[in-house]
Amino acid sequence: MKILSIDGGGVRGLIPGMVVVEIERRMGKPVSEIFDLIAGTSAGGHIALALTCPGADGKPRWKAEDLALFYREAYGRIFESSGLRIFDTLKGLSNERYSTEGIEQVLDEILGDSKISEALCEVLITAYEVESGMPHFFVRSEARKDESKDFLMRFVARATSAAPTYFEPAAKIGSEERLAFIDGAVFANNPTMCAFAHAMSIGYDEDDMTIISIGTGAVARELAYDEIKHWGLANWARPILDITSQAGNHAIDWQLNHILRRGHYFRIQPLMNGMRSAIDDARPETITALEDVAKEVISRHSQDLDLLCSKL
Repeated sequence: MKILSIDGGGVRGLIPGMVVVEIERRMGKPVSEIFDLIAGTSAGGHIALALTCPGADGKPRWKAEDLALFYREAYGRIFESSGLRIFDTLKGLSNERYSTEGIEQVLDEILGDSKISEALCEVLITAYEVESGMPHFFVRSEARKDESKDFLMRFVARATSAAPTYFEPAAKIGSEERLAFIDGAVFANNPTMCAFAHAMSIGYDEDDMTIISIGTGAVARELAYDEIKHWGLANWARPILDITSQAGNHAIDWQLNHILRRGHYFRIQPLMNGMRSAIDDARPETITALEDVAKEVISRHSQDLDLLCSKL
C-alpha cells in the first residue's frame, strides 16, 4: 500500500504541489498510478482530488505540473482581496472574509462534474461536520458502495477547505440529511494518521505500507519564557493556532516514525523562516517566495525522494 498525504495550508499548498510535480517527473507517470491512496486536507484535499480526477480519456485530467501553474494564478481569485488588508481582517470578525464565488469557480474549472467515486485511486479527504459535531471522511471506496456518499468532487473540495472566518461552511442542499462542513484542518491539518488508519481498516498492516507526507511549511518562531509568561487571550490567540497545528504535526510524525519500518515513512516539511504564515496571502511576491521554498526543500530532500521513488 503506497500512500501520499498532503497537509492543508491555503496558498502554501503550492509547496507540496511542486514536490508532487517532482515525484511525477522522477517516476515518469501520474501520482494516481503511483499511489494506492491519496489523502488530503484543505489545500491538500484540492490537490488530491485534482490529481485523481479523470479526464475525458479516463486518464488524469491534470498533470501535477499543469495544476501547480493553474494554482499560481487561481489563488488570487480564491482569496480575492479588496486591497484594504485592515478592512478585510476586520470583516473576518463579524462575517466570513471572502465570498465563495471565487473558490467555487476555481473548483468547477478544476474538477467539473466528476464524483468522488470516479477518482482514479482511493482518496480520503477530511472535513468537519458542524451539526453533528463529528469529523467526516470523504472516501472513494465508501462512495462506490453507498450512492448517498457519492458527492461531486468540487463539493468535497469546498467542504475540506471551508476555513472558519475565511469562507462560509459548505452545505449539502436538497437532502433530508442536514450536512454542513468546515475545513478538515480543525482536527487533521496533517491527514497522514487518518490515511494510515484507513489503510489498516481495509486490510493492510504497517509492513505493507510506504507513506510520504508533505507539509505546507512550519512557522519558525521561538517564544521566550520572559515574553510569554504574562500573556492573556489577546496575545495567545494567533500563536496558539500555529502551536497546536505544529504540535499535532510533530506528534503524527513521531508516531509514524515509531510504527513504520525505517525507509518506509517520509515527511517533507519546510521551515518558513522569516516568511508570513497567512494562508490567504496570494500576493505575487508571496507566490514567488513559496515557489523558492519549494525548490529549496526539493533540493534538500533529493536523496529522500530518490529513496522513496525506488520503493514506489
